[in-house]
Amino acid sequence: SRDKKTGDIPAAQTGKPDNKLNPTGWRAWINIALLYLVLEIAVLSIEQARWITPQPSLTLVLILSLAIAWLFTRKRLPGIVSHIAALIIGGGITAWQAYQLSIPEVRAFATFLVILTWLTGYTSAWWLMRRRNAWVAVCLGAVVVLVNLSNLPDSYYYFFGLYFIFAVFLITWNRMVKRHYLSRRITGSARRGIVYLVTSLLCLVIIASFFARIIPEMRIPQLQTLVATKMLWKQDVERSSFNFFAAVPAKQPMNTSIIRRDLPFKNTWNDEDRVNFLIKSPEPLYWRIGVYDTYTSRGWTNRPTSDYVLDKDEPWDDAAALAGRDEVTYTVTTSIKTDVLLTAGDYISSDTTALVRVSDGDVISVTTPRVLSPGEHYTVTSSISSPTPEELSSVEEGYPETIANQYLRLPANFPDTIRVLSDNITRDARTPYEKITAIDEYLSQFPYEEEIKAPPANTDGVEYFLFTQKSGFCLYYASAMVVMLRSVDVPARLAIGYLPGDPGEGEGEYILRDKHYHTWPQAYFTGYGWVDLEATPRGTGSRVAIETPWISAGAMETYPQSGSFEQWQALQMYGWPYGFSTGEVYEQPTRIKGPPAFADELGQAVLIIFTIAVILGILAIPVWILRSAFYRWLWRVDRAHLAPTVYSKMCNLTLRVGLGPSPQQTPREFAVALTAEFPDQAEAIDDITRAYVENRFGHREGKPGLYEEAEILKARHSVYESLLKRLGRVRTW
Repeated sequence: SRDKKTGDIPAAQTGKPDNKLNPTGWRAWINIALLYLVLEIAVLSIEQARWITPQPSLTLVLILSLAIAWLFTRKRLPGIVSHIAALIIGGGITAWQAYQLSIPEVRAFATFLVILTWLTGYTSAWWLMRRRNAWVAVCLGAVVVLVNLSNLPDSYYYFFGLYFIFAVFLITWNRMVKRHYLSRRITGSARRGIVYLVTSLLCLVIIASFFARIIPEMRIPQLQTLVATKMLWKQDVERSSFNFFAAVPAKQPMNTSIIRRDLPFKNTWNDEDRVNFLIKSPEPLYWRIGVYDTYTSRGWTNRPTSDYVLDKDEPWDDAAALAGRDEVTYTVTTSIKTDVLLTAGDYISSDTTALVRVSDGDVISVTTPRVLSPGEHYTVTSSISSPTPEELSSVEEGYPETIANQYLRLPANFPDTIRVLSDNITRDARTPYEKITAIDEYLSQFPYEEEIKAPPANTDGVEYFLFTQKSGFCLYYASAMVVMLRSVDVPARLAIGYLPGDPGEGEGEYILRDKHYHTWPQAYFTGYGWVDLEATPRGTGSRVAIETPWISAGAMETYPQSGSFEQWQALQMYGWPYGFSTGEVYEQPTRIKGPPAFADELGQAVLIIFTIAVILGILAIPVWILRSAFYRWLWRVDRAHLAPTVYSKMCNLTLRVGLGPSPQQTPREFAVALTAEFPDQAEAIDDITRAYVENRFGHREGKPGLYEEAEILKARHSVYESLLKRLGRVRTW
């Protein structure tokens, strides 16, 4: 017989499992709830990562996608109609979410996240409710979780375990529904099959989690280097305006050339203790990442560069252009993902393939053509110039044309106030060195602050620093010195990199932390090339431990080349420069975390509620087992001793209710008392009592007749139900 509404033949008649899920049944609701929890964990991992700020509410999008899929499944619309309607609705929700974002730069990536969430939710729900296939949802969610976690720190990996645990629940429940285990009595073989399925899935989760944690990242450096050197066009793709991932920050510790394309003015500077590099060097140095040659009112950038690939140990052609320089060789071990080749002085060569970026014949930066993983190391040879102050003070003005054209440039709208100030400060200076010292002395009066108010829009950053803010960190000091030197005809540029760092445990070891990230000026001296200056004053809050205005081998002697155990302990407790220069302990600024977004609150609330429900369910398992055992005992039929068994269990229930029987009562007296409490059950109580008395005292042993047996079972059901109602739902549980 076919179903009157759908025309389908019931599965019980065909012998095949029903492949269409009733979307209104309680089993279906549990299926949908588990599906939501599985996908919510994947979505919540993205929301908690905060790839963009502000971000759309992906949890709300997921809920809407599941609701639309449930509605279309219930209406039994044709598949093509449902999918087209779902795409139209999803497009409207995507436009609505993107419209709410006030920052245009993040709309493209936000749109991608909303579309991904919508398609994942709708597709997963459709396959689950129409085909009873939970693997589509589990696989799609797993892809989202694994791709997201591959770009996040280890602290987010708890999402991995949560996801696969709830995925096991979804697959197991869906299989039980599909095999009709919940609509009939579970046999021993079926019970064993469920146990085997759950056990195998849990073992799979444990094994996957174990190997995900212990197996290191698989890398083939030679192949990656070959691909990177032959596919340099990929950088054009990364910088393209059509790349909507460009606005997304990296979540794993990372320092790459793409991140450093521009250096805008901002309100805070790096202040974390995270280790970025470990260096083995014969002397402490300033470790340069790159330089910027073009100043704008909002920060720094570079003109177009040319890339030159150098093979392993291949020297840079212009390395020996200047005489009187010392070579230094050092080894760098990475602790973050990076393509940086740290340089000190002028780059000569390295033991790995290098990518040299050049602008108008001047080296801007040296990187690797591929991103290095934490734990990789490389060795670099550089040439260091160490002129004395007397030597620099004797250098007159007069620069190569290429240097003057490139490093005396200032914006067309450069403020005249800075020019006038620079001219006044250097009025009595006759040489470039005297101009540098005069500007440095003026900047040293500004207090060092690690957190300031960023320059307002439509204002010049350096002008705001000099005349309004009058405090700041290294970026502002260095930028001010560079543009002030350019305004008085001294070629200068901005360098970015790291301070010498904390001393390590071994001889010549240095630890570069995130808080050692630094900017400083470089000035060009004819005959000596680029000389590193230090514009940031040494003092409270500043991590600079040398005297200005310039960095030399003599000035760097304040940094210890090796640390004792006591010094190392002090570094671990207080950080640089405790005990080595100023003797002061500097406190890190406290970061205030803003209120969580609506998506976070909703997702966390759902997970908390579900976790509480799971805990309560686990606590209720012993009660459920005892209750099930009680009901099996209560309703089990022993046909050989039917009458005494039914009467005995009736007495057991009346004792729980508090109605006797008392020891002195006969069965007839007890029946009369019980009838007074349950008048509507008088006939049933009399049938049970009469059958018991005849069996016990009338010597009628053995099974009763079919008619009498039916009367006893009918009376039992009626009396037991009345007693259970009197017992109450709570006491019954």
